[in-house]
This record gives sequence, C-alpha cells and structure tokens, in this order.
Amino acid sequence: MNKIIINVFALALLLLSVSCVDVIDWEGADESSGSLVVEGLITSERATHQVKLSRTQPVIEETLPDMVSGAVVEIHEGNNVFLLKETMPGVYETDTIQGKVGKTYLLKIIVDQQTYEATAQMLPAQRMEPVEVFPWGEEAPQQGGDYFQFIFRDNFGNEAPMQYWVQSQIPENVADYYPPDWQMPQWIADRLENGRLITSDSSYYLHPGLEPPAILAYGETNVSGVTYGTRVVEKFYSMTDEHYAFIRAMMSETEWQGLGPFSYISANAPTNISNGGLGFFAASDVYQIEQVVE
Repeated sequence: MNKIIINVFALALLLLSVSCVDVIDWEGADESSGSLVVEGLITSERATHQVKLSRTQPVIEETLPDMVSGAVVEIHEGNNVFLLKETMPGVYETDTIQGKVGKTYLLKIIVDQQTYEATAQMLPAQRMEPVEVFPWGEEAPQQGGDYFQFIFRDNFGNEAPMQYWVQSQIPENVADYYPPDWQMPQWIADRLENGRLITSDSSYYLHPGLEPPAILAYGETNVSGVTYGTRVVEKFYSMTDEHYAFIRAMMSETEWQGLGPFSYISANAPTNISNGGLGFFAASDVYQIEQVVE
C-alpha cells in the first residue's frame, strides 16, 4: 500500500514538472525597426485608389500602428503621374482614375528624405460564370412564395489566384416581384423595417491549389433567404504571382497559423517595396458579374 502511494506521489511530481512553463525573455520584443509599411492597390475600376503608410511595431504591442503623414505619394503610368492627397493620417488617395490591363504602374513615395518605389503589372482578370442561385430547401419558411440560396465559391482549385468579393441585396420593392396575393414573411418585413437589405457581404481569396494549414479555416457556407429581385454582385480581382506570394505568406502567419497538424515555417513576408520598405503595392483588373433573381 505504501509502495502504491509513493508511486502515485512520484507520478504527480513528474506531471507537475512536465507541465511547468518557463518564462523566456524575448530580447528586443519591445523594440521596432520603424520600417515603412505600404498597403497600396490600383484597379481597373474607375474610382479613387488608396495607399496606406505606417511604421512597424514591436513584437508585443496592443496599440494600432503609427500612421505616416506628410509623405509625397505618386503613381506613375508611363508619362502620366497621379499625385495622391492625404485624406486622413497615413491614408493617401488618387482622384477618380482607372487603371488599364497590361500597364505597369510605379509607386513612388518620398518621406523623411527617403525614397521608396514599387512596380506592379495589371494582369487581366479571369472570366467566371455567375454563382448558381437555386431554390431554398424544404426548411425554408415558404409562406406562399419562392425563395432561393447560393453557396460561396470554393476557396481552392481556382485556375488563377484572385481576390473575390460578393454581395447580395434584397430590393426595397421586393413585393413587386411576387404575385398580388403574396403575403410577406416576417423575416423579410423585419429586414425592410430595419434597413438590413444586404443579405451577404464577403471578401476572401481564391487559391490555385490546396493549402493544408487552411483546410480547417474554410468550409461550405450558404447564403439563404434570397428573394426574387435580389441583386447578386461578384467581383474578381486579378493577382500576379508575386502579389499572391505576399498574400499567402501573410495568411500563413495569421489566419492559417496553428490550424491542424500542418504549418508553415515562419519567415518574413515578401515585398516589392524598395529601400527596406515592407508591404506590397499591387495592380488588379476587376471582372464583375451581376445577376438579378427573376
């Protein structure tokens, strides 16, 4: 009996020693290089385009990064030069301009007597078929009408990498799309009353291959409660291989980190910013599909 008690006590000590966590000081964790971080994008849409400038933070930091004001920011398209205006601290915007497929764009930044540059080529966006909208199943609150749903596009196996955006919106005059004797369900009436006409608004990336660490991050998601007259808009943003490599590295360090038995070795994300700058400047052609459920 005494032997059993001694063995149990020894086992408890062993488990306690294994479960102890040593606190290790991370030298330099409270320091920052102060490197310039650039987030910039120009697209083929006629719109204002943004470039955001900030500084790197220490490894252990809970506050927002310091934005960089007072910079000279230009985007060059051949002989055309677009000077960006600072609209809020660290955020610089173009006038309404439209990028062109096949063009190469130069971003030039001058701040603190330092010059940073990056180039980006605008590749054509892949042409896609509209997302399939199909009848909502038997679990739908029919109430004398027909309703629909669609499934978000698969994240993996696309022909080329791209950023994807989709939004669906019920029309304010939804009753006009149904027979005169249609009785509006309460879930639709609530949306109209509260101004919640948008039933989905999502943006994510379509990858050309399977990313093992991301398997658990994604799943099949459907958007239900789609009525007649619902407007579904999809946008597909083209990406160069270099831009995709940057996005993939960033997601490997954030959203995909620690998911499942697979992982990537941590490393600095690639960049196309010169002079020790970080981040990425990209150019994307935008292919848009719009459909109305009739």
